[in-house]
Formats: sequence, C-alpha cells, structure tokens
Amino acid sequence: MIFSMSKLPPIGRRIYIDNAASTPLHTEVKEVMKPFLEANFGNPSAIHEEGVLAREAVDFARLKVARALGIKTGGVIFTGSGTESNNLAILGYLEALHKSGKTYAGMEIITTKIEHPSILSLLPTLEQKGVKVHFAQVNEYGIIDTTQFIKLLSPQTVLVTFAYANSEVGVVQPVSRLVRKIRQYEKEQGSEIIVHLDGAQALLWLPCGLEQLGVDFLSLDAGKFNGPKGVGILARRKQFKLSPIMFGGGQEGGDRPGTENVLAIVGAGEAISLATRDYEERAYKVSQLRDKIITLIGQELPEAFINGPQYKNRLANNINLSLPGFDTEYAVIFLDAHGIACSTKSVCAGAGSGISHVVKEITQDEVRAKSTIRLSLGEATTSEEMIYVVSVLVKYVAKMKPLTQ
Repeated sequence: MIFSMSKLPPIGRRIYIDNAASTPLHTEVKEVMKPFLEANFGNPSAIHEEGVLAREAVDFARLKVARALGIKTGGVIFTGSGTESNNLAILGYLEALHKSGKTYAGMEIITTKIEHPSILSLLPTLEQKGVKVHFAQVNEYGIIDTTQFIKLLSPQTVLVTFAYANSEVGVVQPVSRLVRKIRQYEKEQGSEIIVHLDGAQALLWLPCGLEQLGVDFLSLDAGKFNGPKGVGILARRKQFKLSPIMFGGGQEGGDRPGTENVLAIVGAGEAISLATRDYEERAYKVSQLRDKIITLIGQELPEAFINGPQYKNRLANNINLSLPGFDTEYAVIFLDAHGIACSTKSVCAGAGSGISHVVKEITQDEVRAKSTIRLSLGEATTSEEMIYVVSVLVKYVAKMKPLTQ
C-alpha cells in the first residue's frame, strides 16, 4: 500500500509500533536467505547435490539455534509457527504419555487464563479427552500467584505451561522461582513434571537459555525476533518423547512431518544468533524509552490506565493502556491515518472480537478490557516517534470525548 504524505508523521515516515505482532526482517537475515530464494532450492530430503546443500543449510541453522539456546542440536524442532510449536509441545507430549500407557484421566496440567489463544484454544480438546486442567491465579499485574500455584501441584501433574512474557500486557513471569518450586515438588514426590514456556515474545529482550531457565520446552516464532514469518521453533532440553500432531514423512526426527522450509529456517538460524547476542543492551535501551513514555501518558492522558506491571517485571518494549469509554479499535484506525501502526491486543485473538481476555482477567473490569491499545516498540523506535504517538492519542481523546459524555 502507498501512503500519501498527509498520513505521514512530521518525521516523514510511518511509525511501526506493533512489534509484538510482527518484526521487520533484519538486513543480515535477508542476506543469508537470498541464495535460497534465488538458486539453492533443493529439497533437503533429496540425496542429489542440490538436496545435500539444502540439508547442510538446515543443519547449520539448527546448530545456530542450539548454540543460542544452550541445548543439543537434537533438541531443535523446526515448525511452521509459534502456534504450532505450542500445540506440538503440549498435545505432542500428552499424546506420547498416553501411548506409553498413562490414561488421560490420570493427567493434570497447570496453566493460566491469560495465555495466548494457541494454548487456550487447545484446552477444551484436552479436557474432552479427560485431562484435568487447572488454572493458576494471577494478580492485578498478571503475575502468577506462587502460593496458590504450589497448591495446584499434585502427583497427577504432568505438565505446566505458561508464557514467559505475555503478548498483550507484557508481564514477565518469575520463571526461576516457579521452576524451583516445581523441581522441589518433583523431588519430594518422585514424579516428573514437564515445564513448557511460550517464549514467542521473549527472545529479543530476555535470557532464553533452557538450562539457565530450567525449563524443558520453549516455543519460539522467528517472525517475532526479526526473522522470517512462517517458521517456528520448539526447543527441548532433553529428548522427551513427542507424538506428531501431523502425519506424513519423517522430517525433523519424526516429530514434525513436511518438507522443511529451508529459506525460512536459514533466516531463523541467523535471526536467533543476532537476537540473543546483545539482548541485554537492547532491552535496557528500549525499556528506558518505554518508561519515559509510560510517564508521559500518565501526564498527558489522565483518562488512561496502564495495564500490567508499571515498570518492573514488564517486557522492555511493551506499553498496554486502556481508555475506558473510548472505542480503541477506531483509535487504532485514527492512529493509522496519522502514520502509526499499532494494535488493540494480540492479533491472533482476531480482529473485532472487542475485548482483551488478558486485561479482563487481571482487572476484572470489562469496560477496561474493551478499550485497550497495545504499543510494542522496536529497537529502532525513537523518543521523537513516541512523543508524536502520545500527541495523536491526546488528539483522538479530545476529538471523541464529547461523544462519550
């Protein structure tokens, strides 16, 4: 789409602050992908020279991912998306347990009600099979209540799954503390509990080594860390058995059939190397701007409520606010007309659904949950851009306030 200059902000270009939905492709990632777009098109399962070249590229990308996450190459499974990775980790593991002789009725899992749709939408299927699903409580910021969480653990608990960093309100969960409690319970009971993290939003901003975190599975989406869309990663610390959730060939060690997307996998390998190399510096820089803008919103938009943690335990690039009584879907259109791209909530929740299930759960306020705006900054986002964003929000509120009274 070509935008007229009237839609552009004073800085002369579009302002993109929807990085939780999709990130731009890193220049270096694009360069390593080019040969596989233009010439190296072989099928990595073929035994001729072109196929061998493709297989070597996939294997090298797998090595890059393994090194970045501190695991063995056999623990890297390439999928088609973060959604598929979440489904494969949860459903694939439970199905493998069932095939080994454990009944569905003998399985319990723990999650929360603020998870991504790729997890919440899977739960009814598990419950229909007989799996017991427990929901850990979260506080008004979205942080899991550790005391109540511990009480949910039982000898039948086989899996705990939650987002490392929430895609809507940006709350970062106390992973190390929760994992310590789980491992202590395992030791006392002599049981095995698998911990799965949805890490789709985390990689650019947080440490993601599986040994460091102590988790067993980590789901990632390359499109969220300056890699190509259409490729996800499921990383596992040990060789826990999975049952495929799709059927076909024996690719990805038999865990995920289908011809590997070589072009995207090559890009994902380079992107994860770049993302994990300097995440601390990146997170510090962007969080400084985030804090400045949260403060500015408080000064310029007294009607606004910040959802999730104010500063601490918040994803470095996330600002989520509510404007109760205002139509924020129209606000996003208004911002778009002024050269700004943002969203109201997770795009995977679907356009026009009207409510953030995350904000509803943490605030218990439906009006607030119906009026959310998510601003997710990128590494290149500037103070000048964000000040302009706030000024447009102020303009929108001033324009619409007479209609809310």
